[in-house]
Amino acid sequence: MKKKTNNKKEDIVAKISTPCIRYCKLKNGICEGCGRSWEHVRDWSLYSEKTRLDIMKTLIPNLKLKSKFD
Repeated sequence: MKKKTNNKKEDIVAKISTPCIRYCKLKNGICEGCGRSWEHVRDWSLYSEKTRLDIMKTLIPNLKLKSKFD
């Protein structure tokens, strides 16, 4: 169960798993930051958590960029 906070906005926003490192640059339909296709980026919030985790297992992120943002 989600922990209640004093911030109403935070209470209603669900946290979802994402490979996003906030370096969103598409090259040939693939994000150079996280490795997702444009379709995956577009539809990410519509997927179930299980589907998101399954997709994340298949991604090849740009490790050089990831280290800059971690």
